[in-house]
Amino acid sequence: MTRKTPVPELGPLEFALLRILWKKSPATAGEVLEEYNARTTRPLAYTTVMTLLTRLVEKGVLRADRERQPFAFSPRIGRETLLKQRVREFVDVFFDGRAADLAVRLVEEGPFPPDVTRRLEELLRERKPATRRRDRGKP
Repeated sequence: MTRKTPVPELGPLEFALLRILWKKSPATAGEVLEEYNARTTRPLAYTTVMTLLTRLVEKGVLRADRERQPFAFSPRIGRETLLKQRVREFVDVFFDGRAADLAVRLVEEGPFPPDVTRRLEELLRERKPATRRRDRGKP
């Protein structure tokens, strides 16, 4: 899946299985099922997991190695790619495309641990626009 191709919408279960495959890949449907059921109070059946994985292959999110039995599944998109796309969509819908407004909102929701505060301050210093010479000295 290319960067320009948007990642299709994913249901909660599809996303949960994708998260498992980001951590452990390639994996068979049985391995994904075992990992998912170990984390939840609502276990899934093997057929449900196989259906969801097949659907993710059809959507272009996963690839299936059909050369072996059982099939091995692995992600075609990375977590960062999906995260960037979803954050951009969120900012576009809720903040009219202004990412800074989201950042301010998140900071207002604080408090943050000291290491996060230091990282935010560092990022702000790095991205602070250069002060123009003629603006110096003005309030």
